[in-house]
Amino acid sequence: MGMDYALPELDGALFFVKKVTVDENDNVTGACFLRIAAECYLWLSPELSPRDKVSTMSAMQPEVLSAAWQNGLDFVEARIPVEIEVRFQKRLRLMGWSPNRDGWRPWTVNTHA
Repeated sequence: MGMDYALPELDGALFFVKKVTVDENDNVTGACFLRIAAECYLWLSPELSPRDKVSTMSAMQPEVLSAAWQNGLDFVEARIPVEIEVRFQKRLRLMGWSPNRDGWRPWTVNTHA
């Protein structure tokens, strides 16, 4: 499609839906793959200082990521409001997090709608 984007390994077990459309000559005209992902939900006490919040997150992260890996997941996503990201992105980067793709914003759709 002309984008600077490298496709992941599509034959991995985490790609559990693989659909293609073809034209009358069996030429592939489109493809869609769904990969299982973990979306991180984090709750921290509002009474914690910013330093204590980072400390709490840092203490939890190794166990959370290890559990994700043991369950077959190779990445974890977090959807972070812009106002928090602006203030907190330095700490997130120090903890190994990075934006999924610069300039790309996640969109969702309900599967039962």
